[in-house]
Amino acid sequence: MSQQVVTKTFDEEIRERLRTLVKTRSQSDLARKTATLVSTVNRYLKSTKIPGEFCTAVINGLGVNPAWLMTGEGTPFLADVSAGTSEMASNLLELVEAMNQVAKMKLGALTGQHHLKVLRELNDALERYEALRAVLNKRTRSVFRELLDSLRKALQDMDMQRATEVRKAALQVSRLCDDPQLNVEFDGLQEFYEHIFGDQVKALELSRKVFVKSLAASDVTMDKDHAALAINLVVSLHRADRCREARRICRATLALYEDVGSDWGRYKQLQALHAVLNIELGNMREGLRDLHDTYPVLPDQMKRGFSGKLVESMLLSGLTPLEYAPAIGEDSSAKAIALVRFAALVDDLEHVKSFLKKYGGDDRTGIPEDSIWDAYARGLTGENKNALAGFEAAVNAERGRIAVRPAQEFAYMACAAHLARVAGDDKKARKYHDDAQALLEGLDKQVNPQMLAMALHHRNALALYPEDSKAKQTKDARTAALKFFKKHHEQGYGAFAKFL
Repeated sequence: MSQQVVTKTFDEEIRERLRTLVKTRSQSDLARKTATLVSTVNRYLKSTKIPGEFCTAVINGLGVNPAWLMTGEGTPFLADVSAGTSEMASNLLELVEAMNQVAKMKLGALTGQHHLKVLRELNDALERYEALRAVLNKRTRSVFRELLDSLRKALQDMDMQRATEVRKAALQVSRLCDDPQLNVEFDGLQEFYEHIFGDQVKALELSRKVFVKSLAASDVTMDKDHAALAINLVVSLHRADRCREARRICRATLALYEDVGSDWGRYKQLQALHAVLNIELGNMREGLRDLHDTYPVLPDQMKRGFSGKLVESMLLSGLTPLEYAPAIGEDSSAKAIALVRFAALVDDLEHVKSFLKKYGGDDRTGIPEDSIWDAYARGLTGENKNALAGFEAAVNAERGRIAVRPAQEFAYMACAAHLARVAGDDKKARKYHDDAQALLEGLDKQVNPQMLAMALHHRNALALYPEDSKAKQTKDARTAALKFFKKHHEQGYGAFAKFL
């Protein structure tokens, strides 16, 4: 499941740390050392707004580390921190005090006789705030830099527990550091973090944010790094099933870099992405032609990432028989899954069995054991006697691990309907099909389900609902299915002739 960082108000964070302090001392001791009434301390610990003066009293009276009290970073007491950290903490406290002074200014007094004095006080407080903010920004820059390096290494090592902790600390420090480059870098790392945890919607938001910031930068240059930001956004949009928007950005970026980067590996990657998006959006002929031309010239490290879509498109086009498809492209999990899903779509269970034997249990270039597609294939071939229960358990495990997108839920529901249909339980299959239809109708208009998922859903409709039925729901389902297959067959999806 995607890890979420809960945003709290400043007072809530302070209150939480004050409660930590009173775990080792009484409220009366805290009240005595801060020269505050016990009843007032009690209110601060419950819900009342906490004034800056009380924070200052806690720091001075108990020797509390200001950085810890204000941000949660470091150790609770000054005795445990270095001189440099203590100095930065003092600056942080001064900053809070300056902010308090600004907040106390009664601007209504500007109409009275002391307006000049009030304006001077306001100006002094704001100047002090800006000066301290600049000092704090300078001091936090090096800390932020180290945190980003640590976060990048944790993500590269797939040490997600450490990545989660470092990211939390970096979020705190980012509030104090105004360095635009470091903040953009942090957003990029957070995008990767969300992608690993499966929350493609959050990853997309961060990718879009980084790309927009890069366009707004005054020193933007047309280089490979900037092209990489555009590619990341296109990939994030595709992963979030927003294929139309992804294709628009892809086309614009290809035009933008045509004169300066047509020989870059990144440019070839963009061309391959554009081809894949065309295939997903129903333009098989153009998409397959471009993917067929682009795949051989992709850098070797990129070929595996596109082999699944290459195999899928060759099968959907009807140009390649299933028995020859495994020879196409580099071996990858995406390729193995595409082979199983297409064989299942055309009810070729013998090939599902052979692909499961060839690719099953291979986490790197095959079908990972106990994954959703492993459960689906084993359910279809009869290796798992309780096929639906096994598949539902795999889907629930996926839901517990990552944020499953609505379009994915639709795809899984279509697979469940297929499993029930193969098991001979038409009643349950129709229930799953109806649920899949409800999910499909509820999708955001900008979301495009995968072509294989749509095809399986409509294939289920043709198998479950008799042609001679007069029931409106049955007729509607069959009409929609035949319309889908006819339209796409005319656009180059030759494999769909089987369903017409």
